[in-house]
Amino acid sequence: MNWGQLLFEKASHKQLAHFYILETSLPPEIASEKLLEFVTQFIKDYFQKIDHLKQNSSNLLDYPDVFMMGNLPEYQDKKDPHYVVSDAEAMIRYFEFRPVQGSRKFAVIPEGHKLTSQVANKCLKLLEEPNGNSTIFLLNPRGQKLLDTIQSRGITLRISFQKEKKTDSHWPTFIQNSASQNLADFIESNQKSDFDVAYWTQEWATWEAEHPDNFKAKQAVIDWLKNLQELETFHQPSATKWTLFYGVLKLHVFNRLSH
Repeated sequence: MNWGQLLFEKASHKQLAHFYILETSLPPEIASEKLLEFVTQFIKDYFQKIDHLKQNSSNLLDYPDVFMMGNLPEYQDKKDPHYVVSDAEAMIRYFEFRPVQGSRKFAVIPEGHKLTSQVANKCLKLLEEPNGNSTIFLLNPRGQKLLDTIQSRGITLRISFQKEKKTDSHWPTFIQNSASQNLADFIESNQKSDFDVAYWTQEWATWEAEHPDNFKAKQAVIDWLKNLQELETFHQPSATKWTLFYGVLKLHVFNRLSH
């Protein structure tokens, strides 16, 4: 998938970030499974194609360099509980040691809505300060607002899946129309649209993934994603987001439409 390709390219250049938050517009009842499949495939690809490990399990728990929060026995005996402090402590201890097989250690927090403020506070230092080569994926299948202390430390990626591809053809029309508009018209038309800036950012990433020779543009997507995350964290108005997005598209996309 497109964000998977972008992440793998970052990993190949040793530029993978320390903390990612993964979301999707899919219904919550299937979002959890799809996001876990996405991160599982990425981690498998990392170990096989970058570290050249022969292990090929689809169960992340089979990998000694992967930690899955909520896997403690006392946790599994409860019915849909929040994560507990012992989960956070186990993850912190896990990152105190070097990788066993590969070059990087991974941790997956499958359900971000189960992070209480107590557990989150226990994890803050780890989320903010990488311990060696490490990457943490926090999955937010319900798409609900996370604690600000968590949200501000991660790079949020909105993952689209096959079910959403019916709208993929919207991108050429959107970008052609946008290139012909001035800033005021661009803002006015998009504020009335059903699709927000985050959606079109994902569509841009999809498009860039089809142009593997343009690494500079892919980097621009990653940089814009970080900026967008800051704008959302500080609750900036939509007009501000559209204004800045227009500037990014004008710099990196509009001049390539005829190519």
